[in-house]
Amino acid sequence: MTRMSEMDQLPEDLRSPLTELLLSLADDKLVLGHRNSDWTGLGPILEEDIAFSSLAQDEIGHAGALFQLLAPWLNQTADQIAYGRKPQEYRCAEIVELPDDFEWGFAIVRQFFCDNFDLMRLERLSRSSLAPLAALARRQLAEERIHAEHANAWIQRLGRGTDESRQRVQAALDTLSPFASMLFEATPGADQLESADIYPRRSSEMFDRWRAELETTARNSGLRLQLTPPSSGVLGGRRGRHSAAFDELWKEMTEVSGVEPQAAW
Repeated sequence: MTRMSEMDQLPEDLRSPLTELLLSLADDKLVLGHRNSDWTGLGPILEEDIAFSSLAQDEIGHAGALFQLLAPWLNQTADQIAYGRKPQEYRCAEIVELPDDFEWGFAIVRQFFCDNFDLMRLERLSRSSLAPLAALARRQLAEERIHAEHANAWIQRLGRGTDESRQRVQAALDTLSPFASMLFEATPGADQLESADIYPRRSSEMFDRWRAELETTARNSGLRLQLTPPSSGVLGGRRGRHSAAFDELWKEMTEVSGVEPQAAW
C-alpha cells in the first residue's frame, strides 16, 4: 500500500476503517463532555467548578472538530453526525456512558482513565501520514495534556487527602477499572490504518504504557489499581453495543435535533 506521507487525501479503501476509529474518539469525547457538563455549578470548590466546566466544553469542542473532519467522507454535516445517528451507531466506550450520580471521586477517576487514554491516542494520530488528521490531532493534543495533568493531580489530591477521600476514590477505581480496559476495544480495520501509518504504532504496546503510567500514579497516591487488557472476542461500545444508561443520555443529547433537525450545533 502506498504511504501517505505527502498526501492530503484518504484512499477509498481506508475510509471506513478511519471513520470507525475517529468515531470512537469523537463519540467518547462527545458523551464524556455531556456527562461532565452536568457538574456545572456543582463542583466541590468554585475554582474546580469553573475548570471542570471548561474541560467539558473542550471535550465537546474536540468532538465537533473530529465530526467536521468526517463530514465530507460521510456526506453529512458535523451536526448530523453528532446527533443524527441511532444509539447503536455510536462508537463510545461504556465507561463514558455511566452516570456518576454526582460522586466526585467517580467523575475524577473516569477522567483519569479516559484522559490518559486519549492522550496516547492523540499522540499516535499526531504522527499520522494523513496530513489534515495529524494537524488536528496536534492541536487537540496540547489541550489533552492539560486534561490528563488535571485528572492526575486530583487522583493524588484525593488519595493523599483524608481517610474518606481516599476510600471514596479507591471505591471508584475498583468500580471503573473493568470498564476502563474496554477503551482498548479495537475498531474494525485498525490494523490497516497502522500499516498505512495513518494510526502509527509505537515501539511499546499502548495498553502496557497506559497501564504502567496509571498504576504508578495510583501507587504514588496511596491507592490500589490493577488493570488487565480486555478479553479477546468481547464486543462493546466500539461495535455499537451500549448500556441502558446510554439510551437515556442519547435521548437527552438528541432532544433538540429531534425537534428541529436543521438546528445548528
